Amino acid sequence: MAMLAPVAQANNYPTKAIRLVVGSPPGALGDVLARVSAQNMGSGLGQPIVVDNKPGASLAIAADTVAKANADGYTLLIAPDSATVVNPFLYPKLPYDPVKDFRSVGLIGKASLVMVVANSLKIDTVEQLVQAAKAKPDSINYGSGGAGHPTHLAMEMFANRMNIKLTHVSYKGTSPAIQSLVTGEIGAMIVGVAEAMPLIIAGRIKPIAASGPQAKEKFPALPELRSFNKDLDLSVWFGVFAPKATPQPVIDRLNSELNRTLALPEVRAKLDDFGMLAQPGKPAALDAIQEDDRSRFGPLVKSLGLKVD
Repeated sequence: MAMLAPVAQANNYPTKAIRLVVGSPPGALGDVLARVSAQNMGSGLGQPIVVDNKPGASLAIAADTVAKANADGYTLLIAPDSATVVNPFLYPKLPYDPVKDFRSVGLIGKASLVMVVANSLKIDTVEQLVQAAKAKPDSINYGSGGAGHPTHLAMEMFANRMNIKLTHVSYKGTSPAIQSLVTGEIGAMIVGVAEAMPLIIAGRIKPIAASGPQAKEKFPALPELRSFNKDLDLSVWFGVFAPKATPQPVIDRLNSELNRTLALPEVRAKLDDFGMLAQPGKPAALDAIQEDDRSRFGPLVKSLGLKVD
């Protein structure tokens, strides 16, 4: 009887409100995705999904909250790749284990990236950027949203695979980094399409390459970064996760509702506003993406000697 109880509970799921924890403050991309998902998944599940913002500690607070929650499907996590791929290599004292503590519900989508340069750099192509960097190693500065931030690792991956040396300038977020690109304080950056597009349209920064599922759609005339090296097929993704011991029937129900939500035209349009392409699929697809990203970015973080206490 005791063994059958979890199965019975799973078959009746859900019978109360669900909490969706996000490590982003209100208004940030993660928060927007959480609220869009919560509204539409909740209507399909017949129970409200309440978004719980727990920003801070590079997503560790939110992730740890869900890792230690009851594995009954009533506490879920929405998080970007850095939470389960990069953080374990970056933080020696991480309070959660992304492999042992979570199981995948499903991928929400992937956001495309664009490599941009300052107008003052007088560079028009990736080839010219590489040539300039090889001629004078470390002479070109690039900005990022912080040490270990996706914008940092993407550019380091580019430099590593192109065998060049660039100088990293760390900022507290991507917004000040982009502004420094506009003024010419830094020369280059890889950043999300949604953040860069207004400045590109205004002619204040120059795009030279793109990456991700919407690279060709957003920038049909630009080369894709993966054309220079297969490991440069870069993007930022968000997924939904549950505590590890969550019953399979609950995962199946949540995955079904997530995929239904991602098929809605209004949801796809909302994601497109952020340069993101909805990517419905099975939990195994999210597992595979994490494994692939860990194999690429784990060695890179170690080689850079990045550690945050």
